[in-house]
Amino acid sequence: MHDHLLTEKLTLHVKVKNAEDLLSNYTYDDDNINPDLSDYLIEKAEHIYPLPVKENFIINIHTKDTKLRLSDITRRIHRHFHDEYDIAKRKLQYNTRLALTLFVLGMTMMLLYFLAEHFVGNFFLTKILEVSTWVFIWGAVEVFIIDRHDLRNECALLRRLAFAEVIITADNRTSAPVYIG
Repeated sequence: MHDHLLTEKLTLHVKVKNAEDLLSNYTYDDDNINPDLSDYLIEKAEHIYPLPVKENFIINIHTKDTKLRLSDITRRIHRHFHDEYDIAKRKLQYNTRLALTLFVLGMTMMLLYFLAEHFVGNFFLTKILEVSTWVFIWGAVEVFIIDRHDLRNECALLRRLAFAEVIITADNRTSAPVYIG
């Protein structure tokens, strides 16, 4: 078991020099955070705390900049990860619809295969329908069972980051595993 899980439960440490390190340089929207910071938080949340727990993270921002407002930073981080969560949730819904469509196509091909086998008797037609049946059914199984697991994990992680508690620590602690802006 990791020692940091016992001492600092679900805390992600981030070191920033100033407010510009938190903001995105690529958009005109005030509510976006730096993509490097977002990637760092997601990566650390995945690799340091891979437990399937339902607790939300604590994001501890270490800085010497006294102009950073906690409410502003919290709003930006929450909004960013809520938007990311919505995108991941749409991917999950698309995954379910795709699996259902492939399954229905597979069942239709199976019915056509059954009818062709018993009433038509054409060897090439039955082989094409047989292969098509297994391709569509396996595609549905792959999309729903195999791909869905990763998408559900992504949704759970982004949801936990979207509701994370944000703390600002007025120091520059060097022993913490941190992102340096």
